[in-house]
Amino acid sequence: MKRTKLFALLLVLCFVCSFALTACDNGEDVTESSVAEQSGSTNPYQNANGKYVGSYSRVWEDETITFLTCSVNPTYESEILFNTYEDGTTQTVPEVLNDNLKYRANFVEEVLGITVEEEKVLDTSRPGGGMCTHIREGNLSSTEDYQIVVPCLYDGATLAVEGHLYNLLGKEFANLQIEAPWWNQDFNKNMTYGGQLYFTIGDLGTVNKGSTAALYVNLELWEKNGLSEKYGGSPYELVRNGKWTVDTVFEAVTTFGSDDDNSGTIDYKDTFGWGGQLDDMWSIFYASGEKIAQPDADGYPTITIYNERSAKLMEKLQELVQNKEHYISANDYFGVVQWPSVLVEEGFTDGRALFYNASVGTVINLGVMEKPFGMLPVPKADETQDDYYSLVNPWTSTCFAVPTCVVGDKLAMTIDVLNVMGAESLNTVAPNYQEILEYMKIRDDDSADMLNNYILPNRGCDVGMVFKWGNLDILLHDMASANIGTFASNYEAKKDAAQNALDETIDFFKDNEGK
Repeated sequence: MKRTKLFALLLVLCFVCSFALTACDNGEDVTESSVAEQSGSTNPYQNANGKYVGSYSRVWEDETITFLTCSVNPTYESEILFNTYEDGTTQTVPEVLNDNLKYRANFVEEVLGITVEEEKVLDTSRPGGGMCTHIREGNLSSTEDYQIVVPCLYDGATLAVEGHLYNLLGKEFANLQIEAPWWNQDFNKNMTYGGQLYFTIGDLGTVNKGSTAALYVNLELWEKNGLSEKYGGSPYELVRNGKWTVDTVFEAVTTFGSDDDNSGTIDYKDTFGWGGQLDDMWSIFYASGEKIAQPDADGYPTITIYNERSAKLMEKLQELVQNKEHYISANDYFGVVQWPSVLVEEGFTDGRALFYNASVGTVINLGVMEKPFGMLPVPKADETQDDYYSLVNPWTSTCFAVPTCVVGDKLAMTIDVLNVMGAESLNTVAPNYQEILEYMKIRDDDSADMLNNYILPNRGCDVGMVFKWGNLDILLHDMASANIGTFASNYEAKKDAAQNALDETIDFFKDNEGK
C-alpha cells in the first residue's frame, strides 16, 4: 500500500464527516440515560448511528481540564492536543492524525463546555524523576493546576503505592466508565488487585499503542537468502501457521553477519542479522508467555520469573544477544550518539539487517526504507504456545491517572472528560492511528494483518515489570551480558528483596480494600 495525496484527502474528508455525524449525536442534551435510549444496538456505549458515546453528569460552562504530561525530551509531540511545532519539535505525527487531535479537543469543548489544556514536564530521569516529584508536590500543595496525569507506567505504579493516585474503581469514580471498550480491559485486569486500579491505558492515548513491541523484517533479504524455502514459508505464513518461534528466528539471524568496511569487527555499520537493544530481553521474554509476576490463586501477584521453561528460554536469549557477529545492540553505542537506537535503525533502513526489533510506533520512521519490509509479532517460545504476545514497554508507554489533589466539581468534570474524550478517541483517534500505520507506512496487506490480528490484540504488560519489585526487570537486562547458565543464581541473589517489595505492595492493596 502506498501513501497517496488522494488517500490522505479522502481520510480527511472522512474525519470531517465523522465530526458532523458525531457532533449531531452528542449534543448538550445527551446524558447517560439518553444515550441508552438512543442506542439502536445492544451495545450500551453506542448511539443509533453506531458512534461511541461517553456519559457525563452535566454540561459545564467555560471550564478547563488540564493533562499533565511528560517526556525525556525538551520538545516532544503531544498525544493529547494539536501540535503546532512552534517550539521546534520535529514532526513525526502525520498531519491527518495531528488534525484529529485538534478535532477531539474541540469535540469535548462543544459537548461539555470544557477546554482541554496540557502542561508538559521535562523528565530526563524516569522512572522516579521529575514527573513523580511534580505530582507529589502538587498533591502536598493541593494544586488545581492539572486534573489528569500521564506518567510512564513505572511512575504510575510508584505514585499509586505512595497514595498519590485515586483508585479508579473506588466510590468517587462510580460514574467513570472504566469498563468501556475505549479502555484496555486486559491491562485493567492485570493491574487490578483487591478491587483497586490506579492507572490505565486505552484509546485516549497513542503512545501506549506505539510502545508495543514489534519485529521488522527485510523481506528482500529473507527471500534472496532462501529462507522461505528453508523454513517452509514467508514470515507471514510462519506466523499464521504458528511456526514463528525463537528457534526459527534466532537461527535465521545467524545467516547474516559480515564486516563490510573491513574494520576487523562487525558493528552497526555492517551487515547483521538482528538489530535491537537491551529491551529485547523484555519483549522476547514476554512474547514467550513468561512473566516476572502473575496472579496467584488468591488473586494477588506472585513472582514467576524463574522456572524450568523460562530458564531454557533465557539460555537461547543469551546465545542470541551475545553473538556479536550477528546481533547488534544499540546499548553498545551510547558513546557514539545520545540515542544510539538510530544507528541500528539506519542499518535496517539501509537494507543491511534482516531483523529490527523495535516498537509499533517505529514504523513511522521506516518510511524512508527503499527495500520491502514487514511488521511481525515478536516470536513465541515454541509451536505449543497458543498465542503471540506483545509487550507494552513500561518505560516508554504512558498511562492515565487522577491525582488525589483533585476534588469537588473538578473531580466530577475530570470523570466526564475521561468518559467523553475516551469514547471519541475510539471513534476517531484510535482507528485512524492504525489506518495511518497501515496505509501510510506499512507496505503490504500482510503487515496490516499482523498489526491488527496478531500484535495489537495480544498486547499487554507484566505487573512485575511495571512495579519493579526487586528490580527483576533490570535482572532481565543484566542477563544479556551474564554468563550462560547463571539465570538461577542471579535470580536467587535478588529473590528475597523482590519478595519483600512485593509483600509491601500486597499489604498496600489489602489495607485499601473496600475504600
